[in-house]
Amino acid sequence: MREQIIRECQCLLDQAMSRTRHCVTQLSFEQLWWRPGPDQNSVGIILRHVTGNLRQWAICGLTGAADHRDRAEEFHGDAQQSAPELLAGLEAVVADVGRAMQGLSTEQLQQERTIQGFRVSGLGALLHTIPHFVGHTHQIVALTRQQLGHGYTFHWTPDAPRDVVPL
Repeated sequence: MREQIIRECQCLLDQAMSRTRHCVTQLSFEQLWWRPGPDQNSVGIILRHVTGNLRQWAICGLTGAADHRDRAEEFHGDAQQSAPELLAGLEAVVADVGRAMQGLSTEQLQQERTIQGFRVSGLGALLHTIPHFVGHTHQIVALTRQQLGHGYTFHWTPDAPRDVVPL
């Protein structure tokens, strides 16, 4: 069962990363940092936030690595990285999460820990952070489509061959 849980979690991470990359590579620098309204997040902000959340919950929370997350900086920091910089950071964290998950024993999945003030099991940490990434991926898709309109290139369409569907 442990192997199946890890495999499904990795699949969700890979799908979210693929969809995120697909959208971000369609955006200009200005579109990456565009906000649909005051106090709303840009795609760039969402990328910084997801990277921080995955690192905190699935790397630091599962491996015991030091947690130096500055969550407020993810939303209010002035630094506006380029799309390749943001994607490289997120891809590195997703790869680290994959390695952290592979190293987890069944006992470590069951072991309780405190992350961001919440008492959760290792499995609970994964079941928090991976759907969190998937949810923000949907926001990135919506913001990309909102900005690009008819110029948006879909990740997959129903008329594509089934054997290449990136679930």
